[in-house]
Amino acid sequence: MSCVVRVHNITFFYPDGVQAISGLSFSVHQHEKVGLIGPSGAGKTTLFWHLNGLLKPHSGEVKVLDRPLTGHKNINEVRRHVALTFQQVNDQLFCSSVWEEIAFGPKNLYWPKQQIVDTVEKWLAYFELNDVRERPPHHLSGGQKRRVALAAAMAMEPDLLILDEPANDLDHRHRRKLITYLKGLQIALLVASHDLRLIGELTGRCILMDKGRLVADKVTVDLIHDKETLKAYGMEAIPVKE
Repeated sequence: MSCVVRVHNITFFYPDGVQAISGLSFSVHQHEKVGLIGPSGAGKTTLFWHLNGLLKPHSGEVKVLDRPLTGHKNINEVRRHVALTFQQVNDQLFCSSVWEEIAFGPKNLYWPKQQIVDTVEKWLAYFELNDVRERPPHHLSGGQKRRVALAAAMAMEPDLLILDEPANDLDHRHRRKLITYLKGLQIALLVASHDLRLIGELTGRCILMDKGRLVADKVTVDLIHDKETLKAYGMEAIPVKE
């Protein structure tokens, strides 16, 4: 199985001198579903921003499809293969309609018109957005906005979809729908969430971060039930029998 993302010994400092990532290494392979957990401030979002070139490590290396994330040409190419959805979904919705939001990426890649139309229609249907296709995204509910952001990400045909707290502020019904949609995607996923039940349903492998370091990398079902390990990092394990 080929590697989609390979992170090797990266370190990153913010301008104020705070070290956000420290000697971090891991890989994600094609079609692999990986959870990322850890206390607030562990460096999860900072790590995500490294995976499509929004941030650059001070040392170490990030590769996507064996292409290093260095130089504008490589970074632009990588962004066609790695889609990132933000924790605050409003930060990435800006077009005048849902249809245009989903079409934005393909249009900027100058895809043929019919390919753009087919792609938009495919993801409108998949995420059940046809009834709001002409509405401005900022007029939608939180659950609908999340689905629009995911549809826009998937329209780029990425090899890896990165999700930062995808169930943030969703009620139970929309959370349940989101899990169903994500389970059906046939690509690699990297999902950060404090919702360990969501991580348990979506992923087969789970990474625990703390203070910018990788402190555990296990089969998801083992890690989310590991009381002692999670307690050491201020987290509560899911009981084996509920």
